Amino acid sequence: MIMRFAFSGDIYVDDDKSTLDAFSDAPNFNRWMADTICPCMGKKVLEIGTGIGSLTRILVRGRHSYIASDLDFEHLERLKARLAHRPNLKTAHIDASCADQFRPFVGKVETVVCLNVLEHIEDDLGALNNIHSALEDGGRAVILVPEGQGAYGTLDEALGHFRRYSEIQLKLRMQEAGFEVERVIRFNRVSRPGWILNGTILKRRVISRFQLTNFDRFVWLWRRIDRMLPWSLTSIIAIGLKGPIHTMAQQTAPDEVGAQV
Repeated sequence: MIMRFAFSGDIYVDDDKSTLDAFSDAPNFNRWMADTICPCMGKKVLEIGTGIGSLTRILVRGRHSYIASDLDFEHLERLKARLAHRPNLKTAHIDASCADQFRPFVGKVETVVCLNVLEHIEDDLGALNNIHSALEDGGRAVILVPEGQGAYGTLDEALGHFRRYSEIQLKLRMQEAGFEVERVIRFNRVSRPGWILNGTILKRRVISRFQLTNFDRFVWLWRRIDRMLPWSLTSIIAIGLKGPIHTMAQQTAPDEVGAQV
């Protein structure tokens, strides 16, 4: 899994878009992520940073309304072409750091999904405030970020990451934005060694399609063993509630939460 661009079908020149395109050919990994967060989602959803829709096309199913947003017009055009058959789907051009662009959505959605986006935004607190504003009372934000600043390397740089988060940092940031953090899901330990190998040792700037395709073939195994692996995570997912948590039963101590599959 350390060969670069072998048998590559990448269509982009930019490193970040090339990696994004490669993830579109990882359906099993995308299904794993979708299965992990779907139980936390309501019927009216706003997704921030949808990209080309690799996860959107799974998450949109069964929703009353689904707004897929991105900062990149090229991504939105590809998404519209891929999901034109979904009448419950609308697209919107949204910069997560721009409060003005959230005004049409203030208090109107049950769930905001924000996966691998917050680390791209210098003012992450401002973005979380904007996400909080879009939620109706009792709504939830599903926030996935890369874990561990010690794993920050050339892959993070190429993808435009300002930072990676610890669990405590993410929870505190969400609380600053007014969220009650219901629980934290520890997701995807298995790829951490590969991320460090590529991004901090080999200093690569692209995850190749060949690497992801081979990783994706064994997701059925990774899902079964992930929580048993002894090393750190690749990602953490925080579920934040807008409004008070009414029962202690809704809270899960972080040390008790494993990867939800």
